[in-house]
Amino acid sequence: MKKILYVLGISAVAASTGCSRIDANTSNTVPTADNYAATVTSTHAGAGAVGTTSADAYATTPASNATVPGTMLYGTRTITEASFLTEAASSNMMEMQLAKLALERSSRSEIKEFARMILNHHAKASEELTTLASGMNLTLPTGLMPDHQELVDKLSKLTGNEFDKKYMDEIEEAHERDIALYEVVSTAAPTTTVKAFAIRTLPVLRMHEHHADKLDDKVE
Repeated sequence: MKKILYVLGISAVAASTGCSRIDANTSNTVPTADNYAATVTSTHAGAGAVGTTSADAYATTPASNATVPGTMLYGTRTITEASFLTEAASSNMMEMQLAKLALERSSRSEIKEFARMILNHHAKASEELTTLASGMNLTLPTGLMPDHQELVDKLSKLTGNEFDKKYMDEIEEAHERDIALYEVVSTAAPTTTVKAFAIRTLPVLRMHEHHADKLDDKVE
């Protein structure tokens, strides 16, 4: 499995309660550049597909490397704050649904503990997303995007050790994609509150990915 060198250590995350929460006094210039995330961005930029025919129904492929005002370049995709918040909301819901499955079906206590952490952190992130979207007059989806729903459906068919292996593998990949997406938004979002949310959430996502990587190695 890939081993990640993190810019922000786990100790820094543990020292901050609810570190995904937006603090109006927090600087939006907190450095979040990460060579790992840049690599994942190029690998997973097509993830988060909506619909069946395009890479992202909320985004368009730019004709050049330049983006128009209000958009961000995520790999080969041009994304907006609205598409980011929509994708983030769906990802949060997917993570929570998978965590509930893990609590029901996992055969390992450490995976159940991980799932409880995921539920707690992503529930808080979902609350923030709802508040943030409301302030931008954006209605977030109440259902999962197709690729997220497909993953939930796939894992719903598994039990025991088979579930454990697939869950840890998929949850690690999901966090890699999210880290790459949040990295882009944390540096390029035009709205301060959106950028702040991404900055504050990144350490939590990195911590989750790090834990998932270690657990994934144990169940292989």
